[in-house]
Amino acid sequence: MQEKRKILLIDDSEITLAMEKAVLEARGYEVIATSSLVEFEKTLQAWKPDLILTDIHMPEAKGTDICRTLKNEYGTQDIPIILFSSLPDDELANLAEQVGADGSLSKGNGLEAMGEKIDELVQSIIW
Repeated sequence: MQEKRKILLIDDSEITLAMEKAVLEARGYEVIATSSLVEFEKTLQAWKPDLILTDIHMPEAKGTDICRTLKNEYGTQDIPIILFSSLPDDELANLAEQVGADGSLSKGNGLEAMGEKIDELVQSIIW
């Protein structure tokens, strides 16, 4: 039996997190969702994800700063990171490239599109 791929989500909106988690779990991923930076850091240390999906606009920290930090730390630099935001696709893709993210997803495209895009990105980035 193939092991489920693990995705760690961070978003300040509990509602958005719950919807994202439900969509990704329905697609066969093991998902941990967190809304705080402290929870995120604890989870990251205890549970090495195959992929991180981070919102870029949060009160405690910007997803872009999280990405930069993780991409420059031993032990996390190889974990693929996808930025998730309501910014337009082009702007978000440029931002992702600037901070070293492995991909980007616009919230404006809907949750089903998010699930499909995650599947595509997982296939191209990880496996």
